[in-house]
Amino acid sequence: MTSSFLPNMYTFLTCTDLMFGGTLEGYDNFLSFKDIRDLLFARESESVIIDCYVNTCLFLPRQENPDIFKTFGYLGAALKSYVQSSKDDKSKFQHFDYSFRRLDRAPTEFDLLFSPMHVGTNHWALLVINIKEKEFHVYDSLRNKDRHDIPQYVEELRIYMKGKHIDSENWSLRYPDPCPQQGSGDDCAIFTCKYMECLARRDTQGFPFSQDDMPTVRAKFALHFIKAYFNAQERSERI
Repeated sequence: MTSSFLPNMYTFLTCTDLMFGGTLEGYDNFLSFKDIRDLLFARESESVIIDCYVNTCLFLPRQENPDIFKTFGYLGAALKSYVQSSKDDKSKFQHFDYSFRRLDRAPTEFDLLFSPMHVGTNHWALLVINIKEKEFHVYDSLRNKDRHDIPQYVEELRIYMKGKHIDSENWSLRYPDPCPQQGSGDDCAIFTCKYMECLARRDTQGFPFSQDDMPTVRAKFALHFIKAYFNAQERSERI
């Protein structure tokens, strides 16, 4: 692909184009062909990649994707950053409220709630609120790093949930094993997506992916996003 061709392909995919489950309506995210190119060439993936992956891969109708079960909810990839940049508790709770209102049912009716976290300065990890087991689980592809902001964020989440009649004060914060680990590249967002996929499919026996699979995973994600975009375009033309 030549560089002169790329500007002509810089077409934006909006969340409206990519929505199936309706849980993120109102987020000002987009997915461009530049983002897809970044996926293929292992550049850093932003929150929009994670959001669009969830929208197009995990919220497909059951008849199109019968392996996906419907007992998980999604709180959005930008939530932690919004909350921890807030100046006061009221602003923090407003961000939590916004995300929890996007769920299509009460939080206690889910088994799992996914909240991808941007931690440190340039890393993604996955926080899972395990409603069924009454625990917080963190899946981190760089477990050797000491991340003080994760337990801090979980404490803020506990306070918010208590105000919504979910008493998580005694819920433990665990880092389950096995948890596939990344190499030295920028694959943390892709690992985060794969953790969610495996948990949604209940395919967690050893987590069947590794760093060696990342080039193929990136290519599959990019192909899926391109298909989703053109399928959305085709639907809009029929309306």
